[in-house]
Amino acid sequence: MIRLLLILLLFAAPLCAAYESNFGRVILANSDLIVQGVASATRTRMRASTRVELNIESVLHGEQKLTDVVVFYNDPELLKKDQAVRGLFALKKLAEGGYSVVGRPVLTPAGDVEEADKLRVARDFIAMEQDAEGEGRTGRFWDLLIEHLKLGGYPAQNAAVELMFVARDRSAIITEQRFDDVIAARDSALNRLTTQAKDDLKLACQGMVEARVKSAKFKRVRRSDEKSERRKAADDLLALQKDYPRAFSEDDAKLADALAKDSEDARLDEKLDELSRAIRAEIRIQEAAERENKKKERERVKHAGE
Repeated sequence: MIRLLLILLLFAAPLCAAYESNFGRVILANSDLIVQGVASATRTRMRASTRVELNIESVLHGEQKLTDVVVFYNDPELLKKDQAVRGLFALKKLAEGGYSVVGRPVLTPAGDVEEADKLRVARDFIAMEQDAEGEGRTGRFWDLLIEHLKLGGYPAQNAAVELMFVARDRSAIITEQRFDDVIAARDSALNRLTTQAKDDLKLACQGMVEARVKSAKFKRVRRSDEKSERRKAADDLLALQKDYPRAFSEDDAKLADALAKDSEDARLDEKLDELSRAIRAEIRIQEAAERENKKKERERVKHAGE
């Protein structure tokens, strides 16, 4: 039994390892070197890999005194064929010499108007991840996301992706205030956000509501001492359901019903009844849409077999 526990602890260790961001866990944790440089247009196929020489312009993370290194990658679509490619490359040192590419390079071609922003984002996250693990670093991570959202453009796009991973993997760090800060930053930068960033932010916010925020609001309805605070929490839930209807389920409707039943505040009861009706109406719409999609799929398969 003790041996089994030790094995489980060993496997659990990477999950507890010290990275705050998805960039840290996926890129930084697997890289010995992060550089800006130019991959040569000349490529050499070596079995399943492609060999290319990379001229290093600057080092953002790690140590490398050479200005030219050999890099290998397996995805033939990673770099444009027969073209020199300038960008930020995360590299892992190979035992047999040279480096492999970690993730996909962030392209910074000559004249790229977002080059400074791309370098800033990389440097900001690398510096943040060097802080000691703890609430202080988590706070700095969130401040960084808010700052980048306000900048718009590439920094905001990257922040939106990070927030999607926060909603999925790190919901414990989400608070009502942090969620409100995200919404305020998004609204202040709305005309500087790309369509993709807006879409990703909507998914991220929906995930945060589903994972943490709605539960905090329901808790306020149930436990707040002041009648005004309970009503405010119910109003917040109604607004969240309107903006992120897919974040709410039948269980939430049942909870709203139960809270209304236990309440002695008629105005609060009205708000909770409205919430449960809105949730169930949206569920019916989603179910109808799903039935229609399944019907179309059956018809498509039927016609394909004729």
